[in-house]
Amino acid sequence: MAAPASPQQALAAPYPFRSAPPTVRLIGQESAHDPFALTVAAAWTCYGARPARVESVRKLLDPSLDEPGDEVRPARRERAQRLYPDLFAAGHHTTFQHANFVFVLDGVSRLAIWSFFHSHPHYNSEQVSQRYREVTGTTMVTPDLPEPLLAIYTAAIERALAGYRRLVELLTPDLTARYARVFPSRAKARGPEAEERVRRDVQRKAQEVARYVLPLATPAHLYHTVNGLTLLRYYVLANQLDVPGEVRYVVNRMVEEVLKVDPNFLGAPGHPLDLRLLATEETLEYQELVHLRENLDQTGNEAFFREFDAALGDYHSKLVAYNPEAERLLASAVRTVLGRSRDELGDAEAIAAVLDPARNHYLGHPLFLAMHAKLMQTLNHVSFTFQKRISGAEAAQNQRHRSTLASSPVLSAHLRPEPDVMVPADIARVPAALEEYHATVRALWEAKNRLLDAGVPVEQVLYLLPNSHHVRFYETGTLLTYFWKWVKRLCFDAQREIFETARQETAQVAAVLPEIGRYITRPPCVLRHEAGTRPFCPEGGRYCGIPVWRDYDFGTLADRRIL
Repeated sequence: MAAPASPQQALAAPYPFRSAPPTVRLIGQESAHDPFALTVAAAWTCYGARPARVESVRKLLDPSLDEPGDEVRPARRERAQRLYPDLFAAGHHTTFQHANFVFVLDGVSRLAIWSFFHSHPHYNSEQVSQRYREVTGTTMVTPDLPEPLLAIYTAAIERALAGYRRLVELLTPDLTARYARVFPSRAKARGPEAEERVRRDVQRKAQEVARYVLPLATPAHLYHTVNGLTLLRYYVLANQLDVPGEVRYVVNRMVEEVLKVDPNFLGAPGHPLDLRLLATEETLEYQELVHLRENLDQTGNEAFFREFDAALGDYHSKLVAYNPEAERLLASAVRTVLGRSRDELGDAEAIAAVLDPARNHYLGHPLFLAMHAKLMQTLNHVSFTFQKRISGAEAAQNQRHRSTLASSPVLSAHLRPEPDVMVPADIARVPAALEEYHATVRALWEAKNRLLDAGVPVEQVLYLLPNSHHVRFYETGTLLTYFWKWVKRLCFDAQREIFETARQETAQVAAVLPEIGRYITRPPCVLRHEAGTRPFCPEGGRYCGIPVWRDYDFGTLADRRIL
Protein backbone atom coordinates (compact mmCIF):
# COMPACT_ATOMS: atom_id res chain seq x y z
CA MET A 1 0.00 0.00 0.00
CA ALA A 2 1.44 3.40 -0.99
CA ALA A 3 2.05 5.86 1.83
CA PRO A 4 -0.25 8.94 1.93
CA ALA A 5 1.33 12.07 0.48
CA SER A 6 0.66 14.10 3.62
CA PRO A 7 -0.46 13.66 7.27
CA GLN A 8 -3.79 15.27 6.34
CA GLN A 9 -4.37 12.65 3.65
CA ALA A 10 -3.44 9.94 6.09
CA LEU A 11 -6.11 11.19 8.53
CA ALA A 12 -8.73 11.18 5.79
CA ALA A 13 -7.95 7.68 4.53
CA PRO A 14 -11.02 5.37 4.54
CA TYR A 15 -11.24 2.13 6.49
CA PRO A 16 -10.22 -0.55 3.94
CA PHE A 17 -12.39 -3.42 5.22
CA ARG A 18 -15.99 -4.58 4.86
CA SER A 19 -16.46 -5.08 8.57
CA ALA A 20 -17.39 -2.18 10.82
CA PRO A 21 -14.37 0.00 11.65
CA PRO A 22 -12.99 0.08 15.18
CA THR A 23 -13.77 3.10 17.30
CA VAL A 24 -11.16 5.37 18.87
CA ARG A 25 -11.99 7.67 21.78
CA LEU A 26 -9.63 10.04 23.58
CA ILE A 27 -10.38 10.10 27.29
CA GLY A 28 -10.44 13.64 28.65
CA GLN A 29 -7.72 14.97 30.90
CA GLU A 30 -10.10 14.91 33.86
CA SER A 31 -10.54 11.16 33.37
CA ALA A 32 -6.80 10.61 33.21
CA HIS A 33 -6.67 12.26 36.62
CA ASP A 34 -9.31 9.93 38.02
CA PRO A 35 -7.03 6.98 38.77
CA PHE A 36 -9.51 4.92 40.77
CA ALA A 37 -12.25 4.96 38.11
CA LEU A 38 -9.70 4.56 35.32
CA THR A 39 -8.13 1.51 36.98
CA VAL A 40 -11.48 -0.18 37.65
CA ALA A 41 -12.78 0.57 34.14
CA ALA A 42 -9.60 -0.88 32.63
CA ALA A 43 -9.98 -4.05 34.71
CA TRP A 44 -13.67 -4.48 33.90
CA THR A 45 -12.83 -4.06 30.22
CA CYS A 46 -10.81 -7.29 30.37
CA TYR A 47 -13.99 -9.28 31.03
CA GLY A 48 -16.77 -7.13 29.58
CA ALA A 49 -18.53 -7.40 26.22
CA ARG A 50 -17.43 -3.83 25.44
CA PRO A 51 -15.00 -1.30 26.91
CA ALA A 52 -16.10 -0.09 30.35
CA ARG A 53 -16.54 3.67 30.62
CA VAL A 54 -14.66 5.70 33.18
CA GLU A 55 -17.65 8.02 33.47
CA SER A 56 -19.87 5.09 34.43
CA VAL A 57 -17.51 4.01 37.20
CA ARG A 58 -17.28 7.59 38.45
CA LYS A 59 -21.05 7.91 38.64
CA LEU A 60 -21.30 4.53 40.34
CA LEU A 61 -19.18 5.89 43.21
CA ASP A 62 -21.60 8.75 43.90
CA PRO A 63 -24.14 7.59 46.56
CA SER A 64 -26.34 10.64 45.87
CA LEU A 65 -27.37 9.01 42.59
CA ASP A 66 -28.78 5.88 44.35
CA GLU A 67 -32.51 5.45 44.10
CA PRO A 68 -34.76 3.98 46.83
CA GLY A 69 -35.02 0.21 46.58
CA ASP A 70 -32.12 -0.01 44.10
CA GLU A 71 -29.74 -2.59 45.54
CA VAL A 72 -27.74 -3.06 42.34
CA ARG A 73 -25.79 0.20 42.44
CA PRO A 74 -24.56 -0.16 46.06
CA ALA A 75 -23.53 -3.76 45.37
CA ARG A 76 -21.64 -2.78 42.22
CA ARG A 77 -20.03 0.12 44.13
CA GLU A 78 -18.83 -2.31 46.78
CA ARG A 79 -17.40 -4.60 44.10
CA ALA A 80 -15.57 -1.68 42.48
CA GLN A 81 -14.15 -0.49 45.81
CA ARG A 82 -13.01 -4.01 46.66
CA LEU A 83 -11.58 -4.64 43.17
CA TYR A 84 -9.14 -1.72 43.33
CA PRO A 85 -7.04 -3.10 46.25
CA ASP A 86 -7.53 -6.66 44.98
CA LEU A 87 -5.89 -5.76 41.67
CA PHE A 88 -3.03 -4.14 43.56
CA ALA A 89 -2.49 -7.08 45.89
CA ALA A 90 -2.63 -9.62 43.05
CA GLY A 91 0.01 -7.75 41.03
CA HIS A 92 -2.30 -6.83 38.14
CA HIS A 93 -0.49 -3.50 38.01
CA THR A 94 -0.93 -2.63 34.35
CA THR A 95 -4.39 -1.33 35.25
CA PHE A 96 -2.76 1.32 37.47
CA GLN A 97 -0.60 2.67 34.66
CA HIS A 98 -3.34 4.28 32.56
CA ALA A 99 -3.56 7.32 34.81
CA ASN A 100 -0.67 9.73 34.30
CA PHE A 101 0.08 12.76 36.43
CA VAL A 102 2.01 15.81 35.30
CA PHE A 103 3.60 17.58 38.24
CA VAL A 104 5.37 20.92 38.24
CA LEU A 105 8.11 20.70 40.86
CA ASP A 106 10.06 23.76 41.98
CA GLY A 107 12.84 24.14 44.52
CA VAL A 108 13.83 20.44 44.45
CA SER A 109 17.54 19.82 44.94
CA ARG A 110 19.69 18.35 42.18
CA LEU A 111 20.61 15.66 44.71
CA ALA A 112 16.99 14.55 45.18
CA ILE A 113 16.37 14.55 41.42
CA TRP A 114 19.45 12.42 40.70
CA SER A 115 19.08 10.11 43.69
CA PHE A 116 15.35 9.44 43.43
CA PHE A 117 13.16 11.11 40.82
CA HIS A 118 15.39 10.26 37.83
CA SER A 119 16.86 7.05 39.20
CA HIS A 120 14.45 4.73 37.36
CA PRO A 121 13.09 4.34 33.81
CA HIS A 122 9.38 5.02 34.41
CA TYR A 123 9.14 8.82 34.17
CA ASN A 124 9.31 11.73 31.77
CA SER A 125 10.92 14.94 32.93
CA GLU A 126 12.07 18.35 31.67
CA GLN A 127 14.21 20.34 34.10
CA VAL A 128 15.94 23.71 34.00
CA SER A 129 19.33 23.54 32.31
CA GLN A 130 22.48 24.75 34.07
CA ARG A 131 23.89 25.40 30.59
CA TYR A 132 21.21 27.82 29.44
CA ARG A 133 20.32 29.43 32.76
CA GLU A 134 22.77 31.18 35.06
CA VAL A 135 22.60 29.91 38.64
CA THR A 136 22.06 32.91 40.91
CA GLY A 137 22.15 31.04 44.20
CA THR A 138 19.35 33.20 45.60
CA THR A 139 17.78 30.10 47.11
CA MET A 140 19.68 26.92 47.95
CA VAL A 141 18.39 23.78 49.65
CA THR A 142 19.58 24.10 53.25
CA PRO A 143 19.14 21.51 56.02
CA ASP A 144 17.89 22.58 59.43
CA LEU A 145 21.27 22.75 61.19
CA PRO A 146 22.06 24.44 64.50
CA GLU A 147 24.63 27.22 64.75
CA PRO A 148 27.60 27.16 64.24
CA LEU A 149 27.14 24.17 61.90
CA LEU A 150 24.71 26.15 59.76
CA ALA A 151 27.39 28.80 59.31
CA ILE A 152 29.84 26.17 58.01
CA TYR A 153 27.25 24.89 55.52
CA THR A 154 26.23 28.37 54.35
CA ALA A 155 29.82 29.54 53.94
CA ALA A 156 30.60 26.51 51.78
CA ILE A 157 27.58 27.23 49.57
CA GLU A 158 28.60 30.87 49.18
CA ARG A 159 32.18 29.85 48.34
CA ALA A 160 30.90 27.47 45.66
CA LEU A 161 28.75 30.19 44.10
CA ALA A 162 31.69 32.61 44.14
CA GLY A 163 33.84 29.95 42.47
CA TYR A 164 31.14 29.37 39.85
CA ARG A 165 30.96 33.08 38.99
CA ARG A 166 34.75 33.40 38.96
CA LEU A 167 35.13 30.40 36.67
CA VAL A 168 32.69 31.93 34.19
CA GLU A 169 34.92 35.02 34.09
CA LEU A 170 38.18 33.08 33.79
CA LEU A 171 36.90 30.77 31.04
CA THR A 172 35.33 33.48 28.89
CA PRO A 173 38.50 34.77 27.09
CA ASP A 174 39.64 31.29 26.04
CA LEU A 175 36.15 30.26 24.98
CA THR A 176 35.69 33.51 23.05
CA ALA A 177 38.89 32.91 21.08
CA ARG A 178 37.91 29.31 20.30
CA TYR A 179 34.39 30.42 19.35
CA ALA A 180 35.89 32.87 16.83
CA ARG A 181 37.82 30.05 15.18
CA VAL A 182 34.61 28.05 14.72
CA PHE A 183 32.37 31.00 13.78
CA PRO A 184 34.70 33.64 12.26
CA SER A 185 31.88 35.53 10.56
CA ARG A 186 29.90 35.79 13.78
CA ALA A 187 32.96 36.99 15.69
CA LYS A 188 33.68 39.70 13.12
CA ALA A 189 30.10 40.91 12.85
CA ARG A 190 29.33 44.25 14.44
CA GLY A 191 26.17 45.63 15.92
CA PRO A 192 24.29 45.05 19.19
CA GLU A 193 22.40 41.97 17.98
CA ALA A 194 25.45 40.20 16.53
CA GLU A 195 27.64 41.00 19.54
CA GLU A 196 24.91 39.85 21.92
CA ARG A 197 24.70 36.51 20.13
CA VAL A 198 28.41 35.89 20.58
CA ARG A 199 28.29 36.96 24.22
CA ARG A 200 25.29 34.73 24.91
CA ASP A 201 26.76 31.66 23.19
CA VAL A 202 30.09 32.00 25.00
CA GLN A 203 28.41 32.61 28.35
CA ARG A 204 26.31 29.47 27.99
CA LYS A 205 29.41 27.43 27.27
CA ALA A 206 31.19 28.98 30.26
CA GLN A 207 28.20 28.24 32.49
CA GLU A 208 28.12 24.66 31.25
CA VAL A 209 31.71 24.16 32.38
CA ALA A 210 31.59 26.25 35.56
CA ARG A 211 28.58 24.30 36.82
CA TYR A 212 30.91 21.48 37.84
CA VAL A 213 31.62 23.32 41.12
CA LEU A 214 27.96 23.93 41.96
CA PRO A 215 26.80 21.86 44.94
CA LEU A 216 24.00 19.32 44.78
CA ALA A 217 22.04 21.69 47.03
CA THR A 218 21.34 23.77 43.92
CA PRO A 219 17.56 23.72 43.37
CA ALA A 220 15.82 23.04 40.07
CA HIS A 221 12.35 23.38 38.62
CA LEU A 222 10.91 20.76 36.31
CA TYR A 223 7.88 19.13 34.74
CA HIS A 224 7.74 15.55 35.96
CA THR A 225 5.26 12.97 34.65
CA VAL A 226 4.65 9.54 36.19
CA ASN A 227 1.83 7.02 36.03
CA GLY A 228 -0.27 5.85 38.95
CA LEU A 229 1.79 2.74 39.63
CA THR A 230 5.06 4.69 39.72
CA LEU A 231 3.58 7.23 42.13
CA LEU A 232 2.49 4.43 44.47
CA ARG A 233 6.04 3.04 44.35
CA TYR A 234 7.36 6.52 45.12
CA TYR A 235 5.08 6.62 48.14
CA VAL A 236 6.40 3.33 49.53
CA LEU A 237 10.09 3.94 48.80
CA ALA A 238 10.45 7.67 49.48
CA ASN A 239 12.48 7.04 52.63
CA GLN A 240 15.27 5.15 50.88
CA LEU A 241 18.82 6.53 50.87
CA ASP A 242 20.24 9.12 50.03
CA VAL A 243 17.99 12.08 50.95
CA PRO A 244 14.80 10.65 52.46
CA GLY A 245 13.82 13.85 54.27
CA GLU A 246 13.48 15.99 51.16
CA VAL A 247 12.16 13.20 48.95
CA ARG A 248 9.54 12.10 51.47
CA TYR A 249 8.24 15.67 51.70
CA VAL A 250 8.00 16.09 47.92
CA VAL A 251 6.36 12.69 47.37
CA ASN A 252 3.82 13.33 50.12
CA ARG A 253 2.87 16.60 48.40
CA MET A 254 2.52 14.76 45.07
CA VAL A 255 0.18 12.20 46.60
CA GLU A 256 -1.80 14.93 48.35
CA GLU A 257 -2.32 16.70 45.02
CA VAL A 258 -3.70 13.50 43.50
CA LEU A 259 -5.94 12.87 46.50
CA LYS A 260 -7.47 16.31 45.96
CA VAL A 261 -8.81 15.20 42.58
CA ASP A 262 -9.41 11.56 43.56
CA PRO A 263 -9.77 10.77 47.29
CA ASN A 264 -9.81 7.05 46.42
CA PHE A 265 -6.29 6.94 44.95
CA LEU A 266 -4.94 5.09 48.01
CA GLY A 267 -8.10 3.00 48.24
CA ALA A 268 -11.79 3.63 48.90
CA PRO A 269 -13.04 3.94 52.51
CA GLY A 270 -12.73 0.54 54.14
CA HIS A 271 -10.64 -0.82 51.27
CA PRO A 272 -7.13 0.70 51.57
CA LEU A 273 -4.19 -0.43 49.45
CA ASP A 274 -1.64 -2.51 51.34
CA LEU A 275 1.23 -0.05 50.87
CA ARG A 276 3.37 -0.69 53.99
CA LEU A 277 5.47 2.47 53.86
CA LEU A 278 9.13 1.81 54.61
CA ALA A 279 11.14 3.75 57.14
CA THR A 280 14.73 4.52 56.14
CA GLU A 281 16.03 1.81 58.45
CA GLU A 282 13.79 -0.76 56.74
CA THR A 283 15.03 -0.16 53.19
CA LEU A 284 17.10 -2.84 51.51
CA GLU A 285 20.14 -0.62 50.96
CA TYR A 286 20.23 0.52 54.59
CA GLN A 287 19.93 -3.02 55.91
CA GLU A 288 22.73 -4.28 53.69
CA LEU A 289 25.03 -1.43 54.70
CA VAL A 290 24.30 -2.11 58.37
CA HIS A 291 25.52 -5.66 57.86
CA LEU A 292 28.76 -4.34 56.39
CA ARG A 293 29.39 -1.30 58.55
CA GLU A 294 28.04 -0.29 61.94
CA ASN A 295 28.03 3.47 61.42
CA LEU A 296 26.50 4.75 58.20
CA ASP A 297 27.83 8.25 58.83
CA GLN A 298 31.44 7.22 58.16
CA THR A 299 33.11 7.68 54.79
CA GLY A 300 33.42 5.05 52.09
CA ASN A 301 35.65 2.03 51.96
CA GLU A 302 38.98 2.92 50.32
CA ALA A 303 39.55 -0.71 49.34
CA PHE A 304 36.44 -0.50 47.17
CA PHE A 305 37.67 2.62 45.36
CA ARG A 306 41.08 1.09 44.67
CA GLU A 307 39.51 -2.11 43.38
CA PHE A 308 36.93 -0.36 41.19
CA ASP A 309 39.35 2.17 39.69
CA ALA A 310 42.05 -0.42 39.04
CA ALA A 311 39.57 -2.47 37.03
CA LEU A 312 38.71 0.60 34.95
CA GLY A 313 42.29 1.33 33.96
CA ASP A 314 42.44 4.31 31.60
CA TYR A 315 38.71 4.22 30.84
CA HIS A 316 35.94 6.14 32.50
CA SER A 317 33.41 3.85 30.78
CA LYS A 318 34.72 0.34 30.17
CA LEU A 319 32.97 -2.41 28.25
CA VAL A 320 32.92 -5.34 30.68
CA ALA A 321 30.31 -7.67 29.19
CA TYR A 322 28.95 -8.44 25.73
CA ASN A 323 28.08 -11.48 23.63
CA PRO A 324 30.99 -12.40 21.32
CA GLU A 325 28.40 -14.00 19.02
CA ALA A 326 26.35 -10.80 18.88
CA GLU A 327 26.86 -10.17 15.17
CA ARG A 328 25.84 -13.69 14.20
CA LEU A 329 22.84 -13.44 16.53
CA LEU A 330 21.76 -10.07 15.12
CA ALA A 331 22.04 -11.29 11.54
CA SER A 332 20.04 -14.44 12.34
CA ALA A 333 17.33 -12.35 13.98
CA VAL A 334 17.09 -10.10 10.91
CA ARG A 335 16.78 -13.14 8.64
CA THR A 336 14.07 -14.57 10.88
CA VAL A 337 11.99 -11.40 10.69
CA LEU A 338 12.21 -11.48 6.90
CA GLY A 339 11.94 -15.26 6.52
CA ARG A 340 15.21 -15.54 4.61
CA SER A 341 18.02 -18.10 4.62
CA ARG A 342 21.71 -17.38 5.16
CA ASP A 343 22.34 -17.99 1.45
CA GLU A 344 19.78 -15.34 0.55
CA LEU A 345 20.94 -12.80 3.14
CA GLY A 346 24.48 -12.99 4.51
CA ASP A 347 25.49 -11.70 7.93
CA ALA A 348 27.05 -8.44 6.74
CA GLU A 349 24.10 -7.63 4.51
CA ALA A 350 21.61 -8.48 7.26
CA ILE A 351 23.35 -6.17 9.72
CA ALA A 352 23.50 -3.41 7.10
CA ALA A 353 19.74 -3.76 6.59
CA VAL A 354 19.12 -2.34 10.06
CA LEU A 355 22.22 -0.21 10.78
CA ASP A 356 23.25 1.32 7.44
CA PRO A 357 21.44 4.68 7.02
CA ALA A 358 21.70 4.38 3.24
CA ARG A 359 19.49 1.26 3.42
CA ASN A 360 17.46 1.97 6.55
CA HIS A 361 15.90 5.40 6.11
CA TYR A 362 14.21 5.12 9.51
CA LEU A 363 17.59 6.18 10.90
CA GLY A 364 17.18 9.61 9.32
CA HIS A 365 13.60 10.14 10.45
CA PRO A 366 13.07 12.89 13.07
CA LEU A 367 11.17 10.39 15.23
CA PHE A 368 13.16 7.48 16.60
CA LEU A 369 11.11 4.72 14.97
CA ALA A 370 13.29 1.82 16.11
CA MET A 371 11.23 0.93 19.18
CA HIS A 372 8.27 0.10 16.93
CA ALA A 373 9.92 -1.16 13.73
CA LYS A 374 9.99 -4.94 13.47
CA LEU A 375 13.40 -5.14 11.83
CA MET A 376 15.03 -2.68 14.22
CA GLN A 377 13.71 -4.53 17.24
CA THR A 378 16.30 -7.16 16.39
CA LEU A 379 18.85 -4.77 17.95
CA ASN A 380 17.37 -5.72 21.33
CA HIS A 381 19.12 -9.09 21.14
CA VAL A 382 22.54 -7.44 21.42
CA SER A 383 23.42 -6.09 24.86
CA PHE A 384 26.37 -4.39 26.52
CA THR A 385 27.40 -3.70 30.11
CA PHE A 386 29.76 -0.84 30.98
CA GLN A 387 31.60 -0.13 34.22
CA LYS A 388 31.58 3.65 34.65
CA ARG A 389 33.22 6.40 36.68
CA ILE A 390 31.86 9.76 35.59
CA SER A 391 31.01 13.05 37.23
CA GLY A 392 27.71 13.78 38.91
CA ALA A 393 27.09 16.33 36.15
CA GLU A 394 27.33 13.67 33.47
CA ALA A 395 25.46 11.12 35.58
CA ALA A 396 22.48 13.48 35.71
CA GLN A 397 22.51 13.70 31.90
CA ASN A 398 23.12 9.98 31.55
CA GLN A 399 19.95 9.23 33.54
CA ARG A 400 17.86 10.85 30.84
CA HIS A 401 18.61 7.87 28.60
CA ARG A 402 16.22 5.81 30.67
CA SER A 403 16.43 2.62 28.59
CA THR A 404 20.14 2.13 29.31
CA LEU A 405 19.62 0.91 32.84
CA ALA A 406 22.06 1.88 35.59
CA SER A 407 22.45 0.66 39.16
CA SER A 408 22.89 4.04 40.83
CA PRO A 409 25.16 4.02 43.90
CA VAL A 410 24.22 4.93 47.45
CA LEU A 411 26.24 8.15 47.75
CA SER A 412 26.44 7.92 51.53
CA ALA A 413 28.58 4.80 51.03
CA HIS A 414 30.82 6.54 48.48
CA LEU A 415 32.08 9.55 50.45
CA ARG A 416 35.84 9.99 50.69
CA PRO A 417 37.93 12.23 52.97
CA GLU A 418 39.82 13.79 50.04
CA PRO A 419 38.27 15.40 46.93
CA ASP A 420 37.22 12.76 44.43
CA VAL A 421 36.23 14.69 41.31
CA MET A 422 36.80 14.87 37.57
CA VAL A 423 38.39 17.96 36.01
CA PRO A 424 36.69 19.27 32.84
CA ALA A 425 39.05 19.66 29.87
CA ASP A 426 38.01 23.28 29.35
CA ILE A 427 39.10 24.11 32.90
CA ALA A 428 42.35 22.17 32.71
CA ARG A 429 43.51 24.25 29.71
CA VAL A 430 43.27 27.58 31.64
CA PRO A 431 45.73 27.59 34.59
CA ALA A 432 43.91 30.28 36.58
CA ALA A 433 40.60 28.48 36.12
CA LEU A 434 42.15 25.19 37.20
CA GLU A 435 43.48 26.81 40.38
CA GLU A 436 40.08 28.32 41.18
CA TYR A 437 38.38 25.01 40.43
CA HIS A 438 40.52 23.06 42.88
CA ALA A 439 40.18 25.76 45.56
CA THR A 440 36.38 25.73 45.27
CA VAL A 441 36.16 21.94 45.37
CA ARG A 442 38.51 21.85 48.36
CA ALA A 443 36.33 24.36 50.27
CA LEU A 444 33.22 22.23 49.72
CA TRP A 445 35.05 19.03 50.67
CA GLU A 446 36.51 20.48 53.86
CA ALA A 447 33.11 21.79 54.95
CA LYS A 448 31.63 18.36 54.27
CA ASN A 449 34.31 16.73 56.44
CA ARG A 450 33.85 19.23 59.27
CA LEU A 451 30.12 18.62 59.37
CA LEU A 452 30.58 14.84 59.36
CA ASP A 453 33.12 15.11 62.18
CA ALA A 454 30.60 17.19 64.13
CA GLY A 455 28.03 14.39 63.88
CA VAL A 456 25.80 15.86 61.18
CA PRO A 457 23.87 13.03 59.45
CA VAL A 458 25.33 12.09 56.09
CA GLU A 459 21.96 12.77 54.47
CA GLN A 460 22.40 16.48 55.18
CA VAL A 461 26.08 16.60 54.23
CA LEU A 462 25.58 15.14 50.75
CA TYR A 463 24.13 18.46 49.57
CA LEU A 464 27.66 19.93 49.63
CA LEU A 465 29.05 17.53 47.06
CA PRO A 466 29.90 19.41 43.84
CA ASN A 467 28.54 18.35 40.46
CA SER A 468 32.08 17.18 39.65
CA HIS A 469 32.07 14.39 42.27
CA HIS A 470 32.79 10.96 40.84
CA VAL A 471 29.89 8.53 40.50
CA ARG A 472 30.76 4.84 40.11
CA PHE A 473 28.24 2.35 38.78
CA TYR A 474 27.40 -0.31 36.19
CA GLU A 475 25.08 0.24 33.24
CA THR A 476 23.47 -2.19 30.82
CA GLY A 477 21.50 -1.63 27.64
CA THR A 478 20.73 -3.13 24.27
CA LEU A 479 22.19 -2.04 20.96
CA LEU A 480 18.79 -0.50 20.22
CA THR A 481 18.88 1.79 23.26
CA TYR A 482 22.61 2.53 23.14
CA PHE A 483 22.45 3.32 19.42
CA TRP A 484 20.15 6.30 19.93
CA LYS A 485 22.12 7.45 22.97
CA TRP A 486 25.40 7.35 21.05
CA VAL A 487 23.91 9.18 18.07
CA LYS A 488 22.72 12.04 20.28
CA ARG A 489 25.85 12.26 22.41
CA LEU A 490 28.36 12.12 19.54
CA CYS A 491 26.89 15.40 18.33
CA PHE A 492 29.40 18.27 18.68
CA ASP A 493 26.69 20.17 20.60
CA ALA A 494 26.63 17.50 23.30
CA GLN A 495 28.36 18.48 26.52
CA ARG A 496 32.00 17.50 26.42
CA GLU A 497 32.19 14.84 29.14
CA ILE A 498 29.29 12.73 27.90
CA PHE A 499 30.57 13.22 24.33
CA GLU A 500 33.89 11.65 25.36
CA THR A 501 32.07 8.80 27.10
CA ALA A 502 30.17 8.03 23.90
CA ARG A 503 33.49 8.00 22.01
CA GLN A 504 35.00 5.53 24.47
CA GLU A 505 32.01 3.23 24.41
CA THR A 506 31.57 3.09 20.64
CA ALA A 507 35.30 2.59 20.09
CA GLN A 508 35.32 -0.41 22.42
CA VAL A 509 32.26 -1.95 20.76
CA ALA A 510 33.76 -1.41 17.33
CA ALA A 511 36.97 -3.16 18.43
CA VAL A 512 35.20 -6.36 19.46
CA LEU A 513 32.23 -6.30 17.03
CA PRO A 514 33.62 -4.62 13.89
CA GLU A 515 30.64 -5.31 11.61
CA ILE A 516 28.31 -3.60 14.09
CA GLY A 517 30.97 -1.06 15.02
CA ARG A 518 31.23 0.39 11.53
CA TYR A 519 27.70 1.81 11.91
CA ILE A 520 27.63 3.13 15.49
CA THR A 521 30.06 6.05 15.46
CA ARG A 522 27.86 8.56 13.65
CA PRO A 523 26.59 11.85 15.09
CA PRO A 524 23.11 12.95 13.95
CA CYS A 525 24.28 15.04 11.00
CA VAL A 526 26.36 12.20 9.51
CA LEU A 527 23.56 9.70 9.98
CA ARG A 528 21.03 12.07 8.35
CA HIS A 529 23.44 12.81 5.51
CA GLU A 530 23.88 9.11 4.74
CA ALA A 531 20.12 8.57 4.97
CA GLY A 532 19.48 11.50 2.61
CA THR A 533 17.53 13.49 5.20
CA ARG A 534 17.76 17.31 5.00
CA PRO A 535 18.79 19.48 6.67
CA PHE A 536 21.76 17.37 7.69
CA CYS A 537 22.14 19.20 11.00
CA PRO A 538 18.87 19.00 12.96
CA GLU A 539 19.93 21.57 15.59
CA GLY A 540 18.98 24.74 13.69
CA GLY A 541 20.36 27.78 15.51
CA ARG A 542 22.42 25.48 17.75
CA TYR A 543 24.54 24.30 14.80
CA CYS A 544 28.07 23.58 16.06
CA GLY A 545 29.69 25.43 13.16
CA ILE A 546 31.52 22.42 11.68
CA PRO A 547 30.09 20.54 8.64
CA VAL A 548 31.09 17.18 10.14
CA TRP A 549 29.24 15.20 7.47
CA ARG A 550 31.53 16.39 4.65
CA ASP A 551 34.64 14.44 5.62
CA TYR A 552 33.62 12.49 8.68
CA ASP A 553 36.37 10.45 10.32
CA PHE A 554 35.72 8.99 13.75
CA GLY A 555 39.44 8.74 14.45
CA THR A 556 39.90 12.52 14.35
CA LEU A 557 36.58 13.41 15.91
CA ALA A 558 37.99 14.75 19.19
CA ASP A 559 40.59 16.88 17.41
CA ARG A 560 37.99 18.59 15.23
CA ARG A 561 35.74 19.54 18.11
CA ILE A 562 37.01 22.93 19.34
CA LEU A 563 34.21 23.89 21.71
